[in-house]
Amino acid sequence: MKILFNKIGNNSFLRNVTTLALGTVVSQAVVLASSPILSRLFSVADFGILSVFTSISIFLAVLSTGRYEFAIGLPEEDEKAKQVLLLIVKIGFFVSLSYFGIFFVAKNLLKIHDSTGFLKEKTSLLAPIYIFFIAIYSGLGYWFQRFKRYKEITFANAIQVCITAILSLCFGFLHIKSGMIISLIIGVILSCFFLIARSPGIITDFFNKPTLAVAKEYSSFPRYMILSDLSLTASQQFIPIVFSILYNTTIVGFFAMANRMLRLPNIVITSSIANVFRNEAIDELRDKGNCQNIYISTFKKLAVMSFPIYLIIFIFSPFLFEWFFGKEWLQAGYFARILSALLMIEFIATPLNSVFYIVEKQKFLMRIQVLLAIGGIFMIYLGYSIFKDPYYSLILFCINSLFFNIVLLYYSYNLSKKGS
Repeated sequence: MKILFNKIGNNSFLRNVTTLALGTVVSQAVVLASSPILSRLFSVADFGILSVFTSISIFLAVLSTGRYEFAIGLPEEDEKAKQVLLLIVKIGFFVSLSYFGIFFVAKNLLKIHDSTGFLKEKTSLLAPIYIFFIAIYSGLGYWFQRFKRYKEITFANAIQVCITAILSLCFGFLHIKSGMIISLIIGVILSCFFLIARSPGIITDFFNKPTLAVAKEYSSFPRYMILSDLSLTASQQFIPIVFSILYNTTIVGFFAMANRMLRLPNIVITSSIANVFRNEAIDELRDKGNCQNIYISTFKKLAVMSFPIYLIIFIFSPFLFEWFFGKEWLQAGYFARILSALLMIEFIATPLNSVFYIVEKQKFLMRIQVLLAIGGIFMIYLGYSIFKDPYYSLILFCINSLFFNIVLLYYSYNLSKKGS
């Protein structure tokens, strides 16, 4: 054990990953511990409504930063990076304000009835607030990554998750139906305030800084990455939306719980590795002209971790879901079994996709992810039209996603060898 700690302490990559992962482990332990209680305080349909709210919000949030957050680590001057961060805040404010106007008109004046039920809920008007703070949180996260201040990022994530879980439990005991959504919004707001407080110099003359020049300089990010990330987000977030249209919110609730639990390893491990890999790959690219070594090393680590985790999930998930959450959640366990095959590959591919951003091949990534999203939505509908069964819809969706994730791994490896 002592040798392991020494190895981690002497290896900057492992040390930074461990710093991020340990905090995330604590955060997700809170999620895991609170979920059996929440599953009994809120109905399956309530989880479905939460899933539709977060899916729509996260999809729309792609526009709220212009994807300029990926440019924060690129300038050599900190002042220019701060200008990029200010640009993100401005874009986030105006985009979120526009969303509020659209939702208000659609809900109260036009009285549009959408098949997802999103506009029917009062919480739809809270979505722009959530989207705005997602933009700020994303920008601040990359600002702290620039200086490799991983402890603050970890603590901010913990604040967000813990506050959300605690408030969700409180609202659940008070029988407030939309409690999980309100908790989600409060959690991200408080985590933003924490990061701002930990970097007081960030707001010095903040609003007097020009942003037009950096907007033009890094215009390739919104030009190529918005459509690319919209497509990727659609492929990930549109399952609840499409399921709510084709099936019902109860089915969405089963999927949401399966997805919530199965993505814990991804959240705990791969997000931490992705953040560190991005910075290490940028440094290696500057020194050597490529980042092949760090790519191969990271791939091996991810592959070794991925297989046993998701093999266990595949075998035991139906039993675990029924025992952990109650008999009414057994169907979520079978959904989890289907998703495990896809998430095993995503576990490896997602962190390594940072290579496309590092070598500025966003346009190519955009094309692949557009095809991924279109294919995923088509496969879900195909399962519905032929079999009228959500299981087949999910199986076909996973087959499509597996194929495209393997394609992304192939191309990201080649780019790591060639460099910029």
